[in-house]
Amino acid sequence: MPPSSSSPSYESHFEHSALFEFSTVINASLDLRFILGHILLTLMGKLLSSRALVALAHEDGRYRVEMTKGLPAGLEGNELMIKTLPSTVAHVGRMSEKRHPWIAYFAEHDLSILIPLVASKRQIGILAFSARQGGRGLTKQEETYLRSLASISASAIEKCHMIDELGLVNRKLDRKIQELNTLFEVGKEFGAVLDPDKLIRLLVFSLLGQVGVNRYLICLKEGSDMRIAASRIDGAAPQPELLAGLTRIHAGVHIDEMIVTGAIDPRPVLLALCLKVAVPMELQGQTRGVLLLGEKLNREPFTPADFEFLSALSSLAIIALENARLFQQAIEKQKMEDELAIAREIQKGLLPSILPALPGYELAAANFSSKQVGGDYYDAIPLDDHRLILAIGDVSGKGTPASLLMANIQATIRALVPLDLPLTDLTARVNNLMCPNTGGSRFVTFFWGCLDHARRTFTYVNAGHNHPYLLHADGTVDRLDKGGMILGVMETMVPYEEGAAELREGDVLVLFTDGVSEAMNAASEEYGEERLEAVIRKGAGWGAQGLIDIIHQDITAHAHGAPQSDDITMMVMRVTA
Repeated sequence: MPPSSSSPSYESHFEHSALFEFSTVINASLDLRFILGHILLTLMGKLLSSRALVALAHEDGRYRVEMTKGLPAGLEGNELMIKTLPSTVAHVGRMSEKRHPWIAYFAEHDLSILIPLVASKRQIGILAFSARQGGRGLTKQEETYLRSLASISASAIEKCHMIDELGLVNRKLDRKIQELNTLFEVGKEFGAVLDPDKLIRLLVFSLLGQVGVNRYLICLKEGSDMRIAASRIDGAAPQPELLAGLTRIHAGVHIDEMIVTGAIDPRPVLLALCLKVAVPMELQGQTRGVLLLGEKLNREPFTPADFEFLSALSSLAIIALENARLFQQAIEKQKMEDELAIAREIQKGLLPSILPALPGYELAAANFSSKQVGGDYYDAIPLDDHRLILAIGDVSGKGTPASLLMANIQATIRALVPLDLPLTDLTARVNNLMCPNTGGSRFVTFFWGCLDHARRTFTYVNAGHNHPYLLHADGTVDRLDKGGMILGVMETMVPYEEGAAELREGDVLVLFTDGVSEAMNAASEEYGEERLEAVIRKGAGWGAQGLIDIIHQDITAHAHGAPQSDDITMMVMRVTA
């Protein structure tokens, strides 16, 4: 038999049904305003109240009024500071305003019944209603019913918040995926381009298309200065000294919040150009450029996510620009190496590949450049049937400049030797012709001699060169030091002096440049002329080429893997009969 409408079991059955229906309605929706409106209207109907509001918790104890019913317009959005809510249904008139100063707000708007909203033991809001019509109070059963409604309401609100937060996370995730896809595509485009100007254009298109800025200034570091690589601004570009201070930026920042550490404050100038943010272009922890951007076309502010995207984009751009620079350097280096290789072949062609064969004499020479081209020189020039000019020289410096001067010396000597003048006169002429070409900044140490192989005499002039060794068959050694000053410093004022030596069977003449005697090992110890003389004595009977080989091997052993610091050139003549 069903319960009568006046029995307690009937009322309980009715309340349970109402609670179930209420729960079904508010949990079927994800619209927070619909949920809040249904909660207020349901409870206003139950309490017979004419006014109501709901305030939801935010951070730092702040509660914001989300919806009102029967109250003056404009209350929605008001914020209240509530430290602690009542744990159950409360009445404003029974609460102490001294302990709960926030109740004055509810009293002011004639709201006397307060119902806390609690979900997962966490206070998420408060419901407030005006007194019941007729002034009748709440029974225990009604308070229990209201708490049940509030509990269901709190769960529905919490669910709505969670879904909203999940939606926000999903939107952020979707945006992040889109940004990553964009960066991936932009990275591929950057990686396929090695032209710096095209890379800058790609960066500009990315800023316009992905960020949507209306003004920009792209600055790249060159040495200690900044140059403007691309710009779209209203007004004159900032001065380089003002932009140089931007290299101290290491994170994206709003320009008006930028911390200035240099002597020049760039903020007024940049803000006057309507530029809003600065983003460093960093490579290996160093700021190699800066993006200065104006506001977005949609007028939205720059968010942390925008700065993160711009930092990633600027990193891709500066890496691509650095790769392009290194690629261009590699091309230039390869081009230079190719040209030097050609120059090396030309220079080798200038040195005699085959020395004249003389009856009763052995001749050998070798040149080992420390670079692809060098400034050492040797030559053997027949003067007539019985005379041969032997020459060796060393241009100050290394590399291409020294090799060019060496070629000039060789051409000069080859042009003057056929005049068949005394060596002293020829040396003075060579010096005087060289001086205008060296400018006083370069010089040449030079030695040459005339071998009369029929008479077995050797006359020579030494122009500041390492003194050659003439090792006689009896073990005595002469150092050929007669001559004068080095070539190319100043025109000849004091005549050069000529030296002469008699040659006998078994004598060995060794000409060399300072790359031999000054060869260094890892401890910066020189090879030295004493060691050279010892090797000459040891290898004198090995023949001209054999002596060169043994000297070079001993130099290599002394260096013990240290890089060759100077050109090494030797010429050896041995009297065999």
